[in-house]
Amino acid sequence: MSERKVTVIVTVYNIEQYLERFFDCLRQQTFTDYEALIIDDGSADNSAKICRAHAEKDDRIRVISVEHVGISAARNLAIENLRTEFATSLDGDDYFDKDYLKHLMEAQERYGADLTLSNVVYVYEDGREKDRFSPRKEAFYTKEVFSGLLPRLIEEGRLNFLYAKLYKSSLLKKARLEPDVRQGSDTMINAMVLRYTESIAVIEDYDYYYVQYQSRSVTSYQGADYFKRLYRINTFLMNELDAGGYLDDEMLRVTDGRILMSASASLYRIAASDAPLPEKYRRAEEIIDSEEYLIPYRRQEEYGNLGSFTFTPVAPGKGKEQIDQICGLIKEEKKNKRLKKLRDMCPDALFNVWHSAKVKLGIARKK
Repeated sequence: MSERKVTVIVTVYNIEQYLERFFDCLRQQTFTDYEALIIDDGSADNSAKICRAHAEKDDRIRVISVEHVGISAARNLAIENLRTEFATSLDGDDYFDKDYLKHLMEAQERYGADLTLSNVVYVYEDGREKDRFSPRKEAFYTKEVFSGLLPRLIEEGRLNFLYAKLYKSSLLKKARLEPDVRQGSDTMINAMVLRYTESIAVIEDYDYYYVQYQSRSVTSYQGADYFKRLYRINTFLMNELDAGGYLDDEMLRVTDGRILMSASASLYRIAASDAPLPEKYRRAEEIIDSEEYLIPYRRQEEYGNLGSFTFTPVAPGKGKEQIDQICGLIKEEKKNKRLKKLRDMCPDALFNVWHSAKVKLGIARKK
Protein backbone atom coordinates (compact mmCIF):
# COMPACT_ATOMS: atom_id res chain seq x y z
CA MET A 1 0.00 0.00 0.00
CA SER A 2 1.35 3.43 -0.99
CA GLU A 3 1.81 6.21 1.55
CA ARG A 4 -0.28 8.39 -0.75
CA LYS A 5 -3.98 8.76 0.02
CA VAL A 6 -5.66 8.60 -3.38
CA THR A 7 -4.92 7.44 -6.92
CA VAL A 8 -6.03 9.45 -9.95
CA ILE A 9 -6.58 6.87 -12.71
CA VAL A 10 -6.36 7.97 -16.34
CA THR A 11 -6.40 5.73 -19.40
CA VAL A 12 -4.78 7.47 -22.36
CA TYR A 13 -5.10 6.74 -26.06
CA ASN A 14 -4.11 9.29 -28.72
CA ILE A 15 -5.12 12.45 -26.81
CA GLU A 16 -1.85 14.38 -27.01
CA GLN A 17 -3.62 17.70 -27.70
CA TYR A 18 -5.41 17.62 -24.32
CA LEU A 19 -2.76 16.27 -21.99
CA GLU A 20 -1.04 19.55 -21.07
CA ARG A 21 -4.38 20.89 -19.85
CA PHE A 22 -4.93 17.70 -17.87
CA PHE A 23 -1.53 17.90 -16.19
CA ASP A 24 -2.10 21.60 -15.44
CA CYS A 25 -5.31 20.65 -13.61
CA LEU A 26 -3.48 17.90 -11.76
CA ARG A 27 -0.60 20.17 -10.75
CA GLN A 28 -2.99 22.83 -9.41
CA GLN A 29 -4.83 20.47 -7.04
CA THR A 30 -5.08 21.89 -3.52
CA PHE A 31 -5.10 18.32 -2.17
CA THR A 32 -1.61 17.15 -3.05
CA ASP A 33 -1.32 13.73 -1.41
CA TYR A 34 -2.15 11.77 -4.57
CA GLU A 35 -0.63 9.39 -7.07
CA ALA A 36 -1.53 9.71 -10.75
CA LEU A 37 -1.65 6.33 -12.49
CA ILE A 38 -1.53 6.78 -16.25
CA ILE A 39 -2.25 3.77 -18.46
CA ASP A 40 -1.05 4.49 -21.98
CA ASP A 41 -3.01 2.10 -24.17
CA GLY A 42 -0.52 1.92 -27.03
CA SER A 43 -0.98 5.48 -28.25
CA ALA A 44 0.28 6.12 -31.79
CA ASP A 45 0.80 9.86 -31.17
CA ASN A 46 2.96 11.64 -28.57
CA SER A 47 0.70 10.88 -25.61
CA ALA A 48 3.10 8.43 -23.94
CA LYS A 49 6.04 10.79 -24.46
CA ILE A 50 4.14 13.69 -22.86
CA CYS A 51 3.06 11.56 -19.89
CA ARG A 52 6.59 10.28 -19.28
CA ALA A 53 8.01 13.80 -19.46
CA HIS A 54 5.67 14.84 -16.66
CA ALA A 55 6.48 11.68 -14.68
CA GLU A 56 10.17 12.57 -14.80
CA LYS A 57 9.39 15.93 -13.15
CA ASP A 58 6.89 14.65 -10.56
CA ASP A 59 7.37 11.39 -8.67
CA ARG A 60 3.62 11.24 -7.93
CA ILE A 61 3.00 10.37 -11.58
CA ARG A 62 3.35 6.73 -12.63
CA VAL A 63 3.04 5.68 -16.29
CA ILE A 64 2.39 2.15 -17.53
CA SER A 65 2.51 1.64 -21.30
CA VAL A 66 1.05 -1.39 -23.04
CA GLU A 67 0.31 -2.49 -26.57
CA HIS A 68 -3.16 -1.32 -27.61
CA VAL A 69 -5.52 -3.59 -25.65
CA GLY A 70 -8.72 -1.51 -25.51
CA ILE A 71 -10.43 0.48 -22.80
CA SER A 72 -11.62 -2.48 -20.71
CA ALA A 73 -8.28 -4.27 -20.50
CA ALA A 74 -6.58 -0.93 -19.80
CA ARG A 75 -8.96 -0.25 -16.92
CA ASN A 76 -8.41 -3.76 -15.55
CA LEU A 77 -4.69 -3.04 -15.55
CA ALA A 78 -5.20 0.25 -13.71
CA ILE A 79 -7.34 -1.40 -11.03
CA GLU A 80 -4.79 -4.20 -10.60
CA ASN A 81 -2.08 -1.60 -9.98
CA LEU A 82 -3.91 0.44 -7.34
CA ARG A 83 -1.85 0.89 -4.19
CA THR A 84 -3.72 3.62 -2.32
CA GLU A 85 -6.78 3.41 -0.08
CA PHE A 86 -8.95 5.51 -2.41
CA ALA A 87 -9.19 6.11 -6.15
CA THR A 88 -10.90 8.36 -8.68
CA SER A 89 -10.94 7.83 -12.44
CA LEU A 90 -10.81 10.73 -14.90
CA ASP A 91 -10.84 11.20 -18.67
CA GLY A 92 -7.65 12.78 -19.93
CA ASP A 93 -9.44 15.03 -22.41
CA ASP A 94 -11.71 16.63 -19.79
CA TYR A 95 -10.73 19.15 -17.11
CA PHE A 96 -11.40 19.69 -13.42
CA ASP A 97 -11.18 22.43 -10.77
CA LYS A 98 -8.30 22.80 -8.33
CA ASP A 99 -10.47 21.60 -5.42
CA TYR A 100 -11.73 18.44 -7.17
CA LEU A 101 -9.69 16.06 -5.00
CA LYS A 102 -10.00 18.22 -1.90
CA HIS A 103 -13.80 18.18 -1.92
CA LEU A 104 -13.98 14.42 -2.48
CA MET A 105 -11.39 13.61 0.20
CA GLU A 106 -12.92 15.99 2.75
CA ALA A 107 -16.30 14.31 2.24
CA GLN A 108 -14.66 10.92 2.71
CA GLU A 109 -13.16 12.11 6.00
CA ARG A 110 -16.56 13.41 7.17
CA TYR A 111 -18.57 10.32 6.32
CA GLY A 112 -16.22 7.40 5.66
CA ALA A 113 -18.44 6.31 2.75
CA ASP A 114 -17.54 3.46 0.42
CA LEU A 115 -18.45 5.66 -2.56
CA THR A 116 -18.64 9.46 -2.81
CA LEU A 117 -20.42 11.24 -5.68
CA SER A 118 -19.85 14.83 -6.79
CA ASN A 119 -21.31 16.70 -9.76
CA VAL A 120 -20.53 17.21 -13.43
CA VAL A 121 -20.80 20.18 -15.78
CA TYR A 122 -21.15 19.33 -19.48
CA VAL A 123 -19.49 21.86 -21.76
CA TYR A 124 -18.93 22.35 -25.47
CA GLU A 125 -15.42 22.52 -26.89
CA ASP A 126 -15.49 26.33 -26.75
CA GLY A 127 -16.22 26.24 -23.01
CA ARG A 128 -19.93 27.14 -23.18
CA GLU A 129 -21.98 25.25 -20.64
CA LYS A 130 -24.31 22.67 -22.15
CA ASP A 131 -25.90 21.04 -19.13
CA ARG A 132 -25.30 19.97 -15.54
CA PHE A 133 -26.76 17.53 -13.09
CA SER A 134 -29.60 18.77 -10.93
CA PRO A 135 -28.12 19.76 -7.57
CA ARG A 136 -28.55 17.46 -4.61
CA LYS A 137 -28.02 18.47 -1.00
CA GLU A 138 -25.01 16.96 0.67
CA ALA A 139 -26.01 13.75 2.40
CA PHE A 140 -24.79 10.42 3.68
CA TYR A 141 -26.76 7.23 3.00
CA THR A 142 -26.47 3.74 4.39
CA LYS A 143 -27.38 0.90 2.04
CA GLU A 144 -30.87 0.60 3.49
CA VAL A 145 -31.55 4.25 2.66
CA PHE A 146 -29.72 4.74 -0.63
CA SER A 147 -31.36 1.65 -2.12
CA GLY A 148 -34.44 3.86 -2.43
CA LEU A 149 -32.38 6.67 -3.99
CA LEU A 150 -30.54 4.45 -6.44
CA PRO A 151 -33.26 4.29 -9.13
CA ARG A 152 -33.18 8.10 -9.34
CA LEU A 153 -29.38 8.13 -9.61
CA ILE A 154 -29.57 5.61 -12.44
CA GLU A 155 -32.25 7.61 -14.25
CA GLU A 156 -30.06 10.70 -13.92
CA GLY A 157 -27.24 8.76 -15.58
CA ARG A 158 -24.86 8.92 -12.62
CA LEU A 159 -23.75 5.32 -13.10
CA ASN A 160 -22.80 5.93 -16.73
CA PHE A 161 -19.35 7.32 -15.90
CA LEU A 162 -16.47 6.86 -13.46
CA TYR A 163 -15.37 10.48 -13.09
CA ALA A 164 -16.71 12.74 -10.29
CA LYS A 165 -16.58 9.79 -7.88
CA LEU A 166 -14.29 8.63 -5.10
CA TYR A 167 -14.07 4.87 -4.59
CA LYS A 168 -12.63 2.79 -1.83
CA SER A 169 -9.94 0.89 -3.72
CA SER A 170 -10.87 -2.36 -1.96
CA LEU A 171 -14.28 -2.20 -3.66
CA LEU A 172 -12.94 -1.06 -7.02
CA LYS A 173 -10.65 -4.09 -7.01
CA LYS A 174 -13.75 -6.32 -7.05
CA ALA A 175 -14.53 -5.06 -10.57
CA ARG A 176 -13.12 -6.85 -13.58
CA LEU A 177 -14.24 -6.32 -17.16
CA GLU A 178 -14.33 -8.74 -20.05
CA PRO A 179 -11.65 -7.52 -22.51
CA ASP A 180 -14.12 -7.41 -25.42
CA VAL A 181 -16.32 -4.76 -23.75
CA ARG A 182 -15.96 -1.68 -25.96
CA GLN A 183 -18.90 0.33 -24.70
CA GLY A 184 -20.41 0.82 -21.24
CA SER A 185 -17.35 -0.19 -19.20
CA ASP A 186 -18.02 2.69 -16.79
CA THR A 187 -21.56 1.45 -16.07
CA MET A 188 -20.35 -2.12 -15.61
CA ILE A 189 -17.62 -1.11 -13.15
CA ASN A 190 -20.07 0.98 -11.14
CA ALA A 191 -22.55 -1.90 -11.08
CA MET A 192 -19.91 -4.29 -9.74
CA VAL A 193 -18.84 -1.78 -7.09
CA LEU A 194 -22.42 -1.10 -5.98
CA ARG A 195 -22.95 -4.78 -5.38
CA TYR A 196 -20.59 -4.50 -2.39
CA THR A 197 -21.20 -0.89 -1.37
CA GLU A 198 -22.63 -0.31 2.11
CA SER A 199 -22.69 3.49 2.15
CA ILE A 200 -22.73 6.46 -0.25
CA ALA A 201 -22.03 10.17 0.27
CA VAL A 202 -23.30 12.82 -2.13
CA ILE A 203 -21.72 16.29 -2.22
CA GLU A 204 -22.90 19.47 -3.91
CA ASP A 205 -19.68 20.58 -5.63
CA TYR A 206 -19.45 20.96 -9.42
CA ASP A 207 -15.74 20.38 -9.98
CA TYR A 208 -15.59 18.20 -13.10
CA TYR A 209 -16.09 19.38 -16.69
CA TYR A 210 -16.98 16.81 -19.33
CA VAL A 211 -16.24 18.19 -22.77
CA GLN A 212 -18.65 17.31 -25.60
CA TYR A 213 -16.21 16.90 -28.50
CA GLN A 214 -17.55 16.24 -31.96
CA SER A 215 -15.42 13.09 -32.11
CA ARG A 216 -17.17 11.79 -28.98
CA SER A 217 -20.56 12.25 -30.62
CA VAL A 218 -19.93 10.83 -34.06
CA THR A 219 -20.86 7.17 -33.88
CA SER A 220 -21.55 4.56 -36.50
CA TYR A 221 -25.18 3.93 -37.36
CA GLN A 222 -25.23 0.20 -36.69
CA GLY A 223 -28.74 0.19 -35.27
CA ALA A 224 -29.21 -3.47 -34.33
CA ASP A 225 -25.60 -3.88 -33.20
CA TYR A 226 -25.83 -0.67 -31.20
CA PHE A 227 -28.96 -1.97 -29.44
CA LYS A 228 -27.31 -5.30 -28.69
CA ARG A 229 -24.33 -3.55 -27.09
CA LEU A 230 -26.60 -1.39 -24.94
CA TYR A 231 -28.75 -4.40 -24.07
CA ARG A 232 -25.63 -6.21 -22.85
CA ILE A 233 -24.73 -3.25 -20.63
CA ASN A 234 -28.20 -2.89 -19.17
CA THR A 235 -28.61 -6.62 -18.59
CA PHE A 236 -25.27 -6.67 -16.79
CA LEU A 237 -26.41 -3.74 -14.64
CA MET A 238 -29.68 -5.50 -13.83
CA ASN A 239 -27.91 -8.72 -12.82
CA GLU A 240 -25.42 -6.92 -10.56
CA LEU A 241 -28.20 -4.91 -8.92
CA ASP A 242 -30.10 -8.14 -8.34
CA ALA A 243 -27.02 -9.74 -6.76
CA GLY A 244 -26.65 -6.68 -4.53
CA GLY A 245 -30.25 -6.89 -3.36
CA TYR A 246 -31.47 -3.75 -5.16
CA LEU A 247 -33.77 -5.19 -7.83
CA ASP A 248 -37.26 -4.34 -6.59
CA ASP A 249 -40.19 -3.34 -8.84
CA GLU A 250 -39.06 0.29 -9.12
CA MET A 251 -35.51 -0.67 -10.00
CA LEU A 252 -36.86 -3.12 -12.57
CA ARG A 253 -38.92 -0.30 -14.09
CA VAL A 254 -35.81 1.84 -14.38
CA THR A 255 -33.56 -0.86 -15.83
CA ASP A 256 -36.27 -2.00 -18.26
CA GLY A 257 -36.69 1.64 -19.22
CA ARG A 258 -33.00 1.85 -20.11
CA ILE A 259 -33.42 -1.10 -22.49
CA LEU A 260 -36.52 0.40 -24.11
CA MET A 261 -34.81 3.78 -24.45
CA SER A 262 -31.80 2.06 -26.03
CA ALA A 263 -34.10 0.66 -28.69
CA SER A 264 -35.59 4.10 -29.40
CA ALA A 265 -32.11 5.59 -29.76
CA SER A 266 -31.12 2.71 -32.05
CA LEU A 267 -34.09 3.38 -34.31
CA TYR A 268 -33.02 7.00 -34.64
CA ARG A 269 -29.56 5.86 -35.68
CA ILE A 270 -31.05 3.51 -38.25
CA ALA A 271 -33.32 6.23 -39.66
CA ALA A 272 -30.40 8.68 -39.88
CA SER A 273 -28.18 6.20 -41.73
CA ASP A 274 -27.63 6.01 -45.49
CA ALA A 275 -29.20 2.55 -45.76
CA PRO A 276 -32.06 2.05 -48.25
CA LEU A 277 -35.51 2.44 -46.72
CA PRO A 278 -36.39 -1.29 -46.90
CA GLU A 279 -33.16 -2.06 -45.04
CA LYS A 280 -34.04 0.54 -42.38
CA TYR A 281 -37.41 -1.15 -41.91
CA ARG A 282 -35.76 -4.56 -41.60
CA ARG A 283 -33.25 -3.37 -38.99
CA ALA A 284 -35.94 -1.60 -36.97
CA GLU A 285 -38.19 -4.65 -36.93
CA GLU A 286 -35.21 -6.81 -35.93
CA ILE A 287 -34.95 -4.71 -32.75
CA ILE A 288 -38.59 -4.05 -31.89
CA ASP A 289 -39.71 -7.63 -32.49
CA SER A 290 -36.73 -9.19 -30.69
CA GLU A 291 -37.11 -11.11 -27.43
CA GLU A 292 -34.65 -8.67 -25.81
CA TYR A 293 -37.11 -5.84 -26.45
CA LEU A 294 -40.39 -7.68 -26.01
CA ILE A 295 -39.64 -9.02 -22.52
CA PRO A 296 -39.12 -5.61 -20.83
CA TYR A 297 -41.89 -4.02 -22.93
CA ARG A 298 -44.48 -6.67 -21.99
CA ARG A 299 -43.38 -6.63 -18.36
CA GLN A 300 -43.76 -2.87 -17.98
CA GLU A 301 -46.99 -2.97 -19.97
CA GLU A 302 -48.33 -5.52 -17.48
CA TYR A 303 -47.22 -3.33 -14.56
CA GLY A 304 -48.88 -0.29 -16.16
CA ASN A 305 -45.60 1.63 -16.33
CA LEU A 306 -45.23 2.39 -20.05
CA GLY A 307 -46.55 5.92 -19.47
CA SER A 308 -44.08 6.61 -16.65
CA PHE A 309 -41.03 7.12 -18.86
CA THR A 310 -39.79 10.41 -20.31
CA PHE A 311 -40.15 8.86 -23.77
CA THR A 312 -42.79 6.76 -25.49
CA PRO A 313 -41.62 3.14 -25.95
CA VAL A 314 -42.20 1.85 -29.47
CA ALA A 315 -45.04 -0.66 -29.55
CA PRO A 316 -44.23 -4.15 -30.90
CA GLY A 317 -44.83 -4.33 -34.64
CA LYS A 318 -44.47 -0.53 -35.03
CA GLY A 319 -40.81 -0.39 -36.04
CA LYS A 320 -41.62 0.56 -39.64
CA GLU A 321 -44.03 3.30 -38.55
CA GLN A 322 -41.45 4.73 -36.16
CA ILE A 323 -38.79 4.84 -38.89
CA ASP A 324 -41.21 6.79 -41.10
CA GLN A 325 -41.81 9.32 -38.28
CA ILE A 326 -38.11 9.86 -37.66
CA CYS A 327 -37.31 10.08 -41.37
CA GLY A 328 -39.98 12.77 -41.65
CA LEU A 329 -38.17 14.87 -39.07
CA ILE A 330 -34.81 14.27 -40.72
CA LYS A 331 -36.23 15.54 -44.02
CA GLU A 332 -36.87 18.84 -42.27
CA GLU A 333 -33.12 19.06 -41.89
CA LYS A 334 -32.89 20.11 -45.54
CA LYS A 335 -35.09 23.12 -44.81
CA ASN A 336 -33.79 23.99 -41.36
CA LYS A 337 -30.19 25.18 -40.95
CA ARG A 338 -30.35 24.66 -37.17
CA LEU A 339 -31.12 20.96 -37.59
CA LYS A 340 -28.34 20.61 -40.15
CA LYS A 341 -25.88 22.24 -37.75
CA LEU A 342 -27.06 20.00 -34.92
CA ARG A 343 -26.56 16.85 -36.91
CA ASP A 344 -23.11 17.92 -38.11
CA MET A 345 -22.07 18.77 -34.56
CA CYS A 346 -23.67 15.85 -32.76
CA PRO A 347 -25.72 13.14 -34.49
CA ASP A 348 -27.50 12.24 -31.25
CA ALA A 349 -28.61 15.86 -30.80
CA LEU A 350 -31.21 15.35 -33.52
CA PHE A 351 -32.62 12.50 -31.47
CA ASN A 352 -33.31 15.05 -28.71
CA VAL A 353 -35.00 17.35 -31.23
CA TRP A 354 -37.17 14.44 -32.33
CA HIS A 355 -38.12 13.79 -28.70
CA SER A 356 -39.01 17.48 -28.22
CA ALA A 357 -41.24 17.35 -31.28
CA LYS A 358 -43.08 14.36 -29.80
CA VAL A 359 -43.53 16.27 -26.53
CA LYS A 360 -45.23 19.09 -28.45
CA LEU A 361 -47.48 16.55 -30.13
CA GLY A 362 -48.44 15.16 -26.73
CA ILE A 363 -47.06 11.68 -27.34
CA ALA A 364 -44.10 11.93 -24.96
CA ARG A 365 -43.40 13.54 -21.61
CA LYS A 366 -40.89 16.33 -21.02
CA LYS A 367 -37.60 15.11 -19.58
